[in-house]
Amino acid sequence: MTKSLQTKIGRRDIELLTALDRCPLTTSQLRLLSESFEQPFAEEGNLRRRLRALKQSDLVRSWPYAMANDGRSPHYYKLTRDGYRLLYGEDVQLPRRRYFEAISPGHHHHTNSLADFLVHTIVTGHRQGIELRHYARENTLKLESDGYVLYPDAAFQLVTPDRRSFNFVIEVDNGTERVRSRQDVESIERKLRGYDRHQSQFDALDPARYMVLFLTTRSQARLQHILDLAAMLQSNPQRTVFVGVELSTLLSCLNPFRDAVLTDHRGLKRTLIPISPKPSLPQEATRPAQDRQRHKAAVPSHPPQETSQSAPAHRRHHVTV
Repeated sequence: MTKSLQTKIGRRDIELLTALDRCPLTTSQLRLLSESFEQPFAEEGNLRRRLRALKQSDLVRSWPYAMANDGRSPHYYKLTRDGYRLLYGEDVQLPRRRYFEAISPGHHHHTNSLADFLVHTIVTGHRQGIELRHYARENTLKLESDGYVLYPDAAFQLVTPDRRSFNFVIEVDNGTERVRSRQDVESIERKLRGYDRHQSQFDALDPARYMVLFLTTRSQARLQHILDLAAMLQSNPQRTVFVGVELSTLLSCLNPFRDAVLTDHRGLKRTLIPISPKPSLPQEATRPAQDRQRHKAAVPSHPPQETSQSAPAHRRHHVTV
C-alpha cells in the first residue's frame, strides 16, 4: 500500500494523521498541536522531515493556502485515501471525494480560522487535562428540526478530569453571510432559528444539551449584532444556547477555560466551560450524580459514520514509510 523508507509508522505518526483527519493543518499548526501528543515535536524542522516522509509514502498531501504568512504562502496538509485507510482499516467506507481534494480558494480563510481555533482549544485544554472527543468534521453532522436543516462547521465534546462533559457545535463567521434574512438559506438568522428549534426538542430532558459557539473573524460589532439577534429570537431566554467570541480574542487568551472571553446572548462573560467549584462540605461527594452534572451538555452522540473519531484499532501496524 505504501512506499517503504525503512521507517515504521509510530504512535506519533498516528497522532499526526488523526489530527489531519479532523481538519487540514499547516506545519506550524501541527507543531503547536503536537504539545498534546505523547511525544511533541520540539523543532519544526523535525516535523517537516516527518511530513515529507509521510507525503512520499502517499499518506498525506499538501497544497498552498491563498494567503500570505510572513511573506510566503503556508501549505496545509490533508490525508490521502491510503492515509485514511491506515487509520481506519482497508475496508472502511471512505468519505466523500472533497475530503481528499484541495480546498477551494474562497474557503481558505474559513478553514484556516477553524484550524487555529481547534489547535488552541486542544492545546490549552490538554494543559489542564481537558480532552476533546467525538469530533465531527465540517458539514458532516446534520441537525434537523421543524423544516430547518443545519450542518455545523464542527462539533465536539470537551471532557474534564472530573469527568464532566460539555458539547459544542461551531459556526465560523467570516462576515460573508447576511445576519438578518429569513429567506436566505445561508443567513445567520436562519441558523439561529434552526438551532433554537432543535434545542427546544430537548428542554424536558436536558435544557443545556449543547451550546452553539460563533467565532467571528471580522469585528466585535458583527459579533454583538449576532448575539443581539439571538437574544431576540430565542424561544426560552433563560436557556443558554448561543455564545460567541472574536477569534483573535480567543487566540490571544492563554487560558479560555479560566478566563471569561466568551459572551452569551445576555451580554454575560463566560469561560469556555464552567469552572468546577471546589467542594466546601464533606457531603458534596455524596450528592446524586444527576445534581452534580445538571449542566452536562450532550450534542447528538452519534455523528455520521464517516466522522467517527474513535481510537483507530491499528496502532500497532507495521506499515513502513
